[in-house]
Amino acid sequence: MLSSHTINKAGKREEDSEQRGCSSFKKKKVEYDQFVRNEIDCFQSEENGSVYFSSFNPVWPILGCGLSDGKVLIIEGKRQADLVSTWENKSWNKVNAMSAMTDLGWNMDGSLLLVAFLDGQIVLWNKNTKTSMEIKDPNGEQVWAITWNPSLPTTFATRSDQTVLVWDRAHNQPKAPKQRFTFHSSLLRDLVWISDDQFFSCSDDGLILLCQIGTESPIRSFDHGDAVLSLSWNNTLNLLGCLSLNGSTMVWSMDKNEPIYLVKSERMKRPTCLAWYLFGDSIAESSWTLIACGLEDGSVVLWDSCGNSDPVLSLLVQTNSIWDISFSPDGMFLTSIDLQGNLVIWSTKTWQIVFQSNLSFRASKRILQWGGGGRKLAIANPSEQIHLIEAV
Repeated sequence: MLSSHTINKAGKREEDSEQRGCSSFKKKKVEYDQFVRNEIDCFQSEENGSVYFSSFNPVWPILGCGLSDGKVLIIEGKRQADLVSTWENKSWNKVNAMSAMTDLGWNMDGSLLLVAFLDGQIVLWNKNTKTSMEIKDPNGEQVWAITWNPSLPTTFATRSDQTVLVWDRAHNQPKAPKQRFTFHSSLLRDLVWISDDQFFSCSDDGLILLCQIGTESPIRSFDHGDAVLSLSWNNTLNLLGCLSLNGSTMVWSMDKNEPIYLVKSERMKRPTCLAWYLFGDSIAESSWTLIACGLEDGSVVLWDSCGNSDPVLSLLVQTNSIWDISFSPDGMFLTSIDLQGNLVIWSTKTWQIVFQSNLSFRASKRILQWGGGGRKLAIANPSEQIHLIEAV
C-alpha cells in the first residue's frame, strides 16, 4: 500500500498565482487523513475482464461494480470506516445482457442499484431483498447513461442519442417510461436534475433545454451556438455551469437569457470537466460561487462565477489532459485524474497535495466515485481489479 505524502510546493504555487493576478486563500492548519491505495480482485477463479463502473452506496458500506462479463459485483462490509479490503461479503449477480454495460449507480437513499445496457435493458438490484428485476423500454431505445433524481428515490432518467426517458416507481417494476423527451436534433451529451420534476439537457446542437415532467415541450431554452459537452448544477444559487466544444466555460442564471459568466481559454487549455464547490466558506468568502475546471494542459483551475475572467487559483501538477475532477462529499478534498491515470488529491483547506499516485491506465470520463462520507474513492479501470484510495 502507498501512504500519503505532502508536496511542499504550495507556497511557491501561491506566489506564482498572485503574480498572475489570482486571489490568495487564507491558509488554515488542518490535520490530514492518511490515504492508502489498494486493489481488489473483482473476478472469480480464472475469470478475467475489466471493471467498467463502480459506485459506493450513499448510506451503507456497500460497493457496486459493473464487470465486462455482464455481472454486477456487490461488496458489503460492517462499517463505512473499515477498509474495503476487509469487507467480507461478496456476491456476483449475473445479468442476462446482450449488449455492453453503459452505466451503474445508486439512488439517493441507497436502496436501489441501477445498471443500464446499450440495447435499452435496465436492471434494478434491491439492497433490502437482495433480488434484481429487469425492465426494458418497449420502443427499444438505447441507453447511454442514467441519472437518478436526487430527491425522489424511485425516479430516474435514461438518455440515448437524442432522447431522454423518465422512469418512475422503480421499486414497483415500471412497465414503461413515465415520459419521453425528444427535443434535441443532435447527440445528447449530458443531463442534470435540478428539482423533483425538472432537468436540463445539452447536446451537440448547441441547445441547453429545461424540461419538466408533465409538460410536452421545453419550458426554457439557452442557445449557445456550439456543442455543449457537460453540465453541472449549483443547487444553492440555482446556477448552471456548462462546458462548450469551443473551449468556453459558462454559467447561466435562471432569470437571464445570456450567460452571467463566460471564460474562453486558449485552445491548448480547453476545459474538459467541471464541478461546483458547494461547501460553505472554508476556502474563500465567495466559495459558494467557485467552479473548478480541468484543462487540456493538465491544470485544474478554480474560477469565481461572480467575479472577472481571472482564475482564483491554478493548480498545475499533471502533464496530460485532465479527464475527471470531483470534490469529496464533505468538501475537504478535490481529486483530479488525467488521461494517463495520474491521480492527485488536494486539500481544499491549503491546496497542498495530500495524495498522489500513478494508476497506469487510460482514464475515462466520470470514473471518480466518492463514498464513505468523503473518505473512500473507487476508480473503475480496464483491468480485473477495482482501484481504491481510502483515508485511515
